[in-house]
Amino acid sequence: MTTTPPLGRPACAADPEPFFGTTEQQRAAATLCATCPLIEPCLTAAIDNEERYGIWGGLTPTERHRLTHTDGSWIDDAGAVRAACGTDIGHKQHKARGEQCATCQQAHDERTAGGRRARLIVEHAKGGTFYGYQLHIRLGEDACGPCTAAQARSSQKGRDTRAARLAVAS
Repeated sequence: MTTTPPLGRPACAADPEPFFGTTEQQRAAATLCATCPLIEPCLTAAIDNEERYGIWGGLTPTERHRLTHTDGSWIDDAGAVRAACGTDIGHKQHKARGEQCATCQQAHDERTAGGRRARLIVEHAKGGTFYGYQLHIRLGEDACGPCTAAQARSSQKGRDTRAARLAVAS
């Protein structure tokens, strides 16, 4: 365990390992920074140099990042800058790492539904289309009359085309 160093020396000078160790070690080490006479210049240097690892000025990499970035991004345990949860980029980062994030998934689902609703307006302006019918289904709702009629016409056209091919082949 790191002990408080003599007055005028930073706590990390005696034993820097806990300041870069496990999460638990870093939490314990961060409490030592509160008594350090160099806490402010240490934090300033870490922010200026964009230190991505360890406790500097009593703060974790994520806490330091949040001081300088207001976009909700953060730094993970591996030192990678991660986009804010609930954003499209955050969702893509979670997916790329095989992670589950309810906040990102919900936001993604809402964005997807919003895009589908916007496209559905366009399909309705055309008088209802087969694609409009598919959008209704993907949105989990019953299709409107014009879109259902367009789907029926499309299905009938497909049946007629298959029947014509069979008639020619026989």
